[in-house]
Amino acid sequence: MKRALLCAALVASMMGMSGHAGAETIAKAGDLKPDSAFADFLRSKQHAKVRALVALREDTSVNRACRDAYTMGEYQLRIIQPIEMTKGAQIPSAGKWVERFKVTRCGRQSQFNAIFMVDDQGKLEVTPVAPGETGQDFQLVLDLRDYVEKRARIPNCDKRGLLDTAKGPPEGYEPRVPGGTYETWTVSGCGKDIDMVLLFTPQEGGKMDVKVEKQIPR
Repeated sequence: MKRALLCAALVASMMGMSGHAGAETIAKAGDLKPDSAFADFLRSKQHAKVRALVALREDTSVNRACRDAYTMGEYQLRIIQPIEMTKGAQIPSAGKWVERFKVTRCGRQSQFNAIFMVDDQGKLEVTPVAPGETGQDFQLVLDLRDYVEKRARIPNCDKRGLLDTAKGPPEGYEPRVPGGTYETWTVSGCGKDIDMVLLFTPQEGGKMDVKVEKQIPR
């Protein structure tokens, strides 16, 4: 899945930055204080717009875009690279982090996942990862997503996307590997939804073997 600058005009508007002098440094989410500059950024309307654009992009990929407002709910944060931010700056001057955040629109609430990173030119890059509750490493999800979408048995359908991810197999499904690590990724396209039952098996060297064990039309 290609990394996206979700809206060029929006990103451009977020590039006004102060220098590194006097910047706060946050190495882990537990260090985040309510009155910090980065906390102000996370609560800002402009960051809410970026999250909304992530949700809109995901909705559009499965033909479920909503014309109503996208309202932000609870979120979780994990810092990958330390955040540096100066009070009054529009975006951090450095850092990389992942967010899980809930969005309500058109009577539906869903969780979305995205990677945020400030690049060497000071631009905020946003990479949507996947909707839902996947427990897998985000880079693995990004590498796997296109493959799973293409494997879904939806004949004569080129436009398809990932609708949802969930931990465990579908309700009532008997796994072929008892105690195995399963997730259910739902692919949607041309009016059809397919539950892809995935088995994740760790391998030596930190690698992960992933098999599509079953496809179940909804």
